[in-house]
Amino acid sequence: MIEFIHFFVMSQCQIVSCDILLEFLEIAFNGILFYRNLYPKEIFGRKKIYGIAVNISQHPEVNQYIKNILETIRELIIYDEKCVKNINLVFYDSKKLIVEKYVFHLFDFKFDAKELDPYFLKTEEALRTLCLKLSMTNAYLNPLSEDCTFTIEIDTHEAAHIAISENPKCEDFPWITKSESTDELNIMRNNLLPLTTINTEYLGLQMYVITHDNESNNDI
Repeated sequence: MIEFIHFFVMSQCQIVSCDILLEFLEIAFNGILFYRNLYPKEIFGRKKIYGIAVNISQHPEVNQYIKNILETIRELIIYDEKCVKNINLVFYDSKKLIVEKYVFHLFDFKFDAKELDPYFLKTEEALRTLCLKLSMTNAYLNPLSEDCTFTIEIDTHEAAHIAISENPKCEDFPWITKSESTDELNIMRNNLLPLTTINTEYLGLQMYVITHDNESNNDI
């Protein structure tokens, strides 16, 4: 086996921009799980970020799972800042069929734009707006059944997948390649609920929800 070794050293600005993205994803994952009532409200605590109150899981297993996801995303970005295309939080019913998919489409990510937005204010304001929009999704979506489960997927290219598989920091959380099933392709042709598009100096992110329910396709 070829050991994966990466000699890229991030600058302070690059560390901050990566941390902001990962912090947002952590908040978004927790927010979706909270608002879609997958777990009892009691397992969530409150904290303030971006000037608003958000809900964060206190459940050790859920937190560890999300932590492993975020660590993998960090290592992928360090390997190649352009290699993460989509990050999907997917809900399944008891038959393992997709009922809902939250898509974070990362179409642009810049490590260094400090001359344009030195304090990340525009990026953080855009992320604050998206967090507020997440809190309103229940008004546009049908309730999930009590037996739903979820996974988080990362859409990347083959070279990055091989690299992350050989990365010692990710060896305790193995990733497998997923092939799209007929059911998943059918869902992709169903309703789409757009949330928002962020396009700042640091971050280009489009977020939307795909569902097979007969929901309104109006933007929030």
